[in-house]
Amino acid sequence: MKQRPFSAAPAESDDCFSDQDSVFNVGSHQVSDDGTDLSDIDGDADDGSKFYNGNAFPPEYYLRLEEEFDGDRVARKRYAPRTIEQLDGIEWRWNEYCAYTGRDPVIREIADEYELSFQRRENRCMSMNDLEQQGDTTIGTTQKKFRIGEHRIDALLFLLLIAPSGSRPEALLHLRYGDIRVVLARDPDGGPHKILIRFTLRFTKAFLGPKATTEITIPESLYDPCLLLCPHPLLLGLLFRHRAFEASRLTTPELLRKLDIHPGEYELPLPLKESMDEIFVFRQTIKTALNGYVISENIRITYSMISSWTKRMGVIAGFGITVILYTLRYTNANALDQSHNVSNGLRDLVLGHKSSNVFRDHYLSRVITVDTMAIVRQRKPQEALMRQATSIGHSQSKRRPIDLTSSQVAEVDNHPQIQKLLQHQRALRQEMNRSAKGQKRLESITKSLQGERAKRRRESTQKMRHDWSRDQAIADIERQLAGKSFEEPPPLPCVTDSHPAQRRLLNALKAPVASTIEDEFRRRDEAILAVMAYCPVQEGPTTRCRLDKPVGKGNAPQAAQTADTHETREDLANAITSVFIMKEEERPRRCFVCVGRATTLPSSDPIQDLIRPFYSNSNLRKHFKRCHLSKIQENEELYCRLCNLSLDHKMHLQNHAMRIHGTVS
Repeated sequence: MKQRPFSAAPAESDDCFSDQDSVFNVGSHQVSDDGTDLSDIDGDADDGSKFYNGNAFPPEYYLRLEEEFDGDRVARKRYAPRTIEQLDGIEWRWNEYCAYTGRDPVIREIADEYELSFQRRENRCMSMNDLEQQGDTTIGTTQKKFRIGEHRIDALLFLLLIAPSGSRPEALLHLRYGDIRVVLARDPDGGPHKILIRFTLRFTKAFLGPKATTEITIPESLYDPCLLLCPHPLLLGLLFRHRAFEASRLTTPELLRKLDIHPGEYELPLPLKESMDEIFVFRQTIKTALNGYVISENIRITYSMISSWTKRMGVIAGFGITVILYTLRYTNANALDQSHNVSNGLRDLVLGHKSSNVFRDHYLSRVITVDTMAIVRQRKPQEALMRQATSIGHSQSKRRPIDLTSSQVAEVDNHPQIQKLLQHQRALRQEMNRSAKGQKRLESITKSLQGERAKRRRESTQKMRHDWSRDQAIADIERQLAGKSFEEPPPLPCVTDSHPAQRRLLNALKAPVASTIEDEFRRRDEAILAVMAYCPVQEGPTTRCRLDKPVGKGNAPQAAQTADTHETREDLANAITSVFIMKEEERPRRCFVCVGRATTLPSSDPIQDLIRPFYSNSNLRKHFKRCHLSKIQENEELYCRLCNLSLDHKMHLQNHAMRIHGTVS
C-alpha cells in the first residue's frame, strides 16, 4: 500500500496532532468505493491509499488490529532492509491513531511490564536566592576546579543568560560574538547612561519548521545589591579580555565612563570586531606544548560539559534536588506567566513555543506555588514562604554529603558484576602474547568495567544523598528532644586554598552597594577587571579525598604549604640553574619547559608544582613526551623561555632539549 509522506522528527508538543489534520478524521458514513471488506488484508493497496484520508481502511480496522496484536510474534520476526524503511513511520502513525482515539501514546501494559514511570520530569523552579547561592558556589568553591579560569566564568554566565532569556541551553551554546550587540543607552528618567546587552539566538529548535529569531535586551542595573546575579560584569570581562571591541582604544572598563551620547540621540553603539562574528562565546580549551591549557580558537563547549558543571555546582551548594540546565528555563517560563506585564503571546514568543499548550503541558510547574489555603480563606498569601518552600532551595543543606566515603567505594567495587569484569581483565592482562583480537577485547572489557563502576557509584551516591535527608532529620529530632544541640558539622573534604585571583573575583562580585554613582562605577569596573585577570588562570586538577581518610601533608591547604615570596623566588632560581647542563651525560630531573613557564607566573601561583623534580630521568622523559611534544598544536609558536630562543619545529625543540637541558626524548 502507498505510504503518505510523514515527518520522522519528534513533535514539540502533544498539540501537534489536531483533529483537523488527523488521518483518522473520517465520518462514519464513509465506505469503500470498491466494496473491499474490512477483513480483506490482501485488498488493492494502491487504490486503497486514496480513501480514508490516505489510509486503506477505516478506523475500525485498526481498532481490531490492536485487539489482536501479538507482541511476541512481532518481536521474533526479522524484517528485510526495505521493509524496515517502510516501518520508519510507525511512530508518526501511532501518534495519529492516539490523537484520533484520544488515548495516551504510552502503552500502559508495556510500562507496567518494565516498571516504567508514568511521571514526567520534575519541573521545579529556582528562586533568585537559589541562583545567588549557585553563583556564589560556582565562583568561590575549590571542590570543583576547571582547566582554565574562563570556564568558571562561563559556568555562571551561562545561567545568567538563560534566566532572563528563557532560552534552550543548546541554543545558547551556539551564541557567537556576532549575535551580541553592546550599546550605551540614555536613561529616560534622567539617570546616568547604562550599558545594554542585546543578543539574538539564531540556533533554535526547528522540528516544526524554521522559527523567527528573537532579540533579548538586558539593561544594566546600577546599585544592584548582588553582582553575582548580573551578567554585565562577566560578559564585559570576556569582551575586554579577548579585545573584542572594534574601537582600538577601548581596552579597559574605566574608559566606559568617559563615553557620552550625542545630543538628540538615545544610544551609542559599542561595535564588536567583525572578525569575531563567527566565534563562539562559550569555547573549549586545548592543551598546548608550552603554555598549558588555553581557550581554543572556535571549538564550542558541549552540552554534556556545561550540564555536568551545573549539576556538580548544585551538589556542592547543598541542593538535594539536581540542578539541570532547564531549571532556569522553567523558572523564566513560570515568572513570565505570573507577571501582569506579560501576555500569553509574548510569553510564548520568548520561549519559542508554537502555542500555549506547550507551556501548559511541559513548563507550568506541577509544584503548586500559590498559598491556596490563604486564597480560599481570603487572607493575604504568604508569598515569600511559598516561594522558598516550592523552589529547589528548600532542600539545601551544607551538611549533606557530596561523595562516597572510602568504605562505600570499596563496597561498590565488591559488586558481583564489577568483580566478574575485573577477573576477565586480569586474565587478559596475564596473557603474555596477546593478539590484536585479544587486545581489542581487553580494551572493550576495560571500557565496560569503567562504565559499570561509574554507574554503580552514581547510583550509590544518589541513594546515599536521598537517604541522608530522612536519617538526618530523625537524628536532629531525637537530639533536640533529648535536650542536646545539633551535631557538629562533618569535616570539610581536603581541598586546596583558592587562587588569589579567584578570591579577588569573588570579593568583587560580592562587594556592597556604593553610596555614590562614581563609587558604583568603580565597583562595576573592579568586577570587570577581576574577570579579565581570572580568565587565563589555570586551576589544575580537582583534589578529592574521602571524608574517612586522614588529611596528610599533601592535602593540607596550599596557604600552609606555600613559603613566602622570598623563599619561592629562591627555589625558582635554583630550579632554573638545575635545568642547564655542563656535560653531555648530565640528566636533570626537572622539566625546563615547566620551569620556564613558572617564571611567567606570580609568586602566589602554584609554582612549586611546576619546579618539583621528578623521581628519575625516565619519568621526566615520559612527562616531556606526553605533556609537551604530543601537545604541539598546528601553527603553534615554539620557543624556550629560559634561553629566550625561538624554535622552528618539533625536531628543533627536541634537539634543543637534548643539547642544552639534557632532556632525552
